[in-house]
Amino acid sequence: MKYYSLRHTAKISNTFTGTTQGPIVKILPKYKDDIGLLEHEKAHVRQWYFWLAVGLLLGTMLTLLVSPSLWPLLGLAPLLHQLLYKFVRPYRCWCEVQAYRKQIAVGGYLSNDFAVAALVEKYDLKLSANKARALLFD
Repeated sequence: MKYYSLRHTAKISNTFTGTTQGPIVKILPKYKDDIGLLEHEKAHVRQWYFWLAVGLLLGTMLTLLVSPSLWPLLGLAPLLHQLLYKFVRPYRCWCEVQAYRKQIAVGGYLSNDFAVAALVEKYDLKLSANKARALLFD
């Protein structure tokens, strides 16, 4: 069973080759055959599903055990990953390191320097190149 929706579109930020919003993966058309990039984005989809499940479980428990009036909290479940990713730098770092590790493992690239450069430059992680390399390859 396919757990994501893939779209090839040019409507992506200039700094990225692919993006993920919940279970929707968008990849630039010129990278449609890059299996590593697809696996990178699928890693983010799995991260989103994890937090969706956690949010639904917590919301359900609070609704059943504390007060039925807390049911609107269930509506926050789809946003948990995005909120954590945006506002919690260590979580964002963990997400990207996991995704780039997967991309490198299956991508068959001649060089992995692109992943180090991306971690240093693109995600506001405040990492040095040496630290990024250590996170990816140690």
